[in-house]
Amino acid sequence: MMAWLRVFQGRMWALVLVLLSAPLVSRATEVPLGAGPADTAMVRQQLAAAQALLVRNNDSATILSRQLLRASEHLGYSYGIAQSCLLLGTALRNQSEFDSSFYYGRRAQALFEAQHRPDGVAWVLNLNAQTYKRMGDAQAVTLLTRKGLQQAQAALALGRRGPYPSVMVSALLSQGIIYRDLQRPDSAAVCYREAIRIEQTLRPVPSSLGVAYANYGQLLMDHDHDYPQAIGYFRRALRLHRAQHNRNGLEHAYRQLSWAYRRQGKHPQAVATADTCLALGRAIGDPHRLSNSLEAACFAYRDAGRYREATDLMEERRLLDNKTNRLEKTQAVARIEAAYRLEKQQARIAGLALANARKKNLLLGSALGLLVLAGLLGFGAWQYRAQRRANAQLRATNQTITENNLRIQEQASRLKLLLRELHHRVKNNLAIVSSLLNLQSGSLTDPVAARAVREGRQRVEAMGLIHQRLYQTDDVVSVDIRPYLTTLVENLLAAYGFDEDRFDLVLELDLPAIDVDRAVPLGLILNELVTNALKHAYAQVARPLLRLHLSAPAGGLLLEVEDNGPGRPTGFDSGNSFGTQLIMALSQQIGGEALMGNQPGAYFRLWVPGEAAVPTRAVASVARTS
Repeated sequence: MMAWLRVFQGRMWALVLVLLSAPLVSRATEVPLGAGPADTAMVRQQLAAAQALLVRNNDSATILSRQLLRASEHLGYSYGIAQSCLLLGTALRNQSEFDSSFYYGRRAQALFEAQHRPDGVAWVLNLNAQTYKRMGDAQAVTLLTRKGLQQAQAALALGRRGPYPSVMVSALLSQGIIYRDLQRPDSAAVCYREAIRIEQTLRPVPSSLGVAYANYGQLLMDHDHDYPQAIGYFRRALRLHRAQHNRNGLEHAYRQLSWAYRRQGKHPQAVATADTCLALGRAIGDPHRLSNSLEAACFAYRDAGRYREATDLMEERRLLDNKTNRLEKTQAVARIEAAYRLEKQQARIAGLALANARKKNLLLGSALGLLVLAGLLGFGAWQYRAQRRANAQLRATNQTITENNLRIQEQASRLKLLLRELHHRVKNNLAIVSSLLNLQSGSLTDPVAARAVREGRQRVEAMGLIHQRLYQTDDVVSVDIRPYLTTLVENLLAAYGFDEDRFDLVLELDLPAIDVDRAVPLGLILNELVTNALKHAYAQVARPLLRLHLSAPAGGLLLEVEDNGPGRPTGFDSGNSFGTQLIMALSQQIGGEALMGNQPGAYFRLWVPGEAAVPTRAVASVARTS
C-alpha cells in the first residue's frame, strides 16, 4: 500500500509541474501555425521567448522555433532564419533527433558566416559539441565524444576572440562535461572553475552560473567523493535555476542531489529529490533527460529497499530507450533513403539538361567561333600594319630626341667651359688689380693712404677667391661657402700677423652652397668685419677669439660675427666710415637687415629672409680652435 502511494505521489508531482508549465506553453504557442509575426521586431521578441522555452518545455520550444523559421523566411529576415535554425537544432537535439539537429545547425552556421557574426558561429559549434557528446553517450562511441570536444574547443576560441562571455562559459561547460566522460577529471575541473570565474566577474547574460555549480558539484561527488561540498554546490545551483525558471537546470541539480544523498545513505532524501527530478524530466519533453531521471529514481528506490517501484522505473527507462533508438534509426534511414532518391533524380535531370545544353552550346559555339576567328584574323592583320607604322615613327622620333640631347649636352659643356674660363679671367684680372694696389701701397708715404690701398687690395682678393672657387669646381653658378670663408679668414690672419697657435678661430658653418650674387657681397662683408676685428679688437686681449656663425634657418640666411675684444666704445658712431657704409650697402643689396652691438665684445648680426640658400649640396658645421 505504501509503495503504491509513493508511486502515486511521484505521478502527482509530474502532474503539478505540467499544470504549472501550462501558461508558458500557451504563451509560447499563441502564434497560430502558419501565421507568423508581422515584422522583424516581433520575430526578435519571439526568438527570446523560444530561447527561454528551451529550458522549460522542449516541445513548445520546437513548435515556436518552426513558426519563427517560417515567418523569418517569409520576411526574408536572414538573422531571424539563422537564430530560428539554431534554436530548432537545439530543440531537436534535446529530442535525440541528431541528424536533424546537425542539418539546422549547418544551415544556421552558413547564415551566420555570411552575416559576419562570429558569436553565432560559436553558438552553432557549441550545439554541435553537445550533439556529438549525446551521440557518443547513446552509441558508446568515444570517437564521437572526442569530435564533440574539438567543436567545443573551436567555440571557445571564437568566444575569446570576441570576447563573448556567454559563448565562452557555454563552451567551457561543454568541454568540462566531455572531459568528465573521457575520465579526465582534472581537465574538467579546470574548465568548470574557469566558467565560474567568468560568470562571477563578467556576469554574462543569459547566465549559466547554476549549470557551472551543478557540473562542478557532480565532479566533486563522482571523483573526489566530497559529498558535503558537492551538495553545497547543488543547492546553490537550485537557487539560481529557480530564479531563472530553468527546468533543465532544476532537473539536473535534483538528479545529482539524489545521487549524493543515496551515496551518503540518506535514502529518504534521495527518494524525495529523485521524485522531484523525475517529475521535471516528464514535464520537459527531453527523452535524454527523462532517461537520466528514471535511472536516478530507480537507484534511489532500489537502495531504499523499495524494489517494486525500482523495477517499474527500470522497465519504463528500458522501453523509453528502445523507443528513442528505434525512432532515431527509423527517421535516419527514412531521411537517408529520401535524400538518396532525391539526389539521384536531381542528378538524372541535371544530366539530361546538361546534355541538351552542351548540344546547343556546341552549335552556337562553332558558329560564334568562326566569326570570332575571322574577326581576330582581320584585326591581327590591321594591328600588325599599325604596329609597324608606329614603330617606324617611334624610331624616327627617338633618333631626333637623341640628336637633340647630344646637341644640348654639347652646348651645355661649351657654356660650362666658357663660364669657367670667364671666372678664371676675372680672377686673373682681380689678381692683377691686387698686385697693382700692392705696388701702389708700397710707394705711398702717407700711412692713411697706404692703409686704404691695402684694405682695397684685401677687398679685391676677397672677390678673387670667389671666382677662383668657381673655376676650380664643376659648379660654376654657386660657391661652397666653407672652404671659401676658411681661406678668407686665414689669409687675413696672416696679413695682420696673427699666429694661428695663439688665436681661437671658431667657424660655425651650416649652410648649403650659395649663388655668386650673394657670395660676393657676403665675402666682402666678412672681409670688412674680420679686418675691423683684427685691427681694433685684440690690442689688450691675451688670447684673441673670433666666432663666425653662418646658417640658413627657415630658408633664410643668418650671419653672426663676434670677437672677445672690448667692444664698440659707448657713444661711438662709425656710420660715416667707409667700411660701415660698405657693410650696410652690401646688406641692403642682398635684402638683409644688419645689426651692430656689443655682447660684450663687438657683435654683428645679418639676417636675410626668404630663399637665400641654393640647395645644391650640404655643408657641415665647422668649429676650429687653434
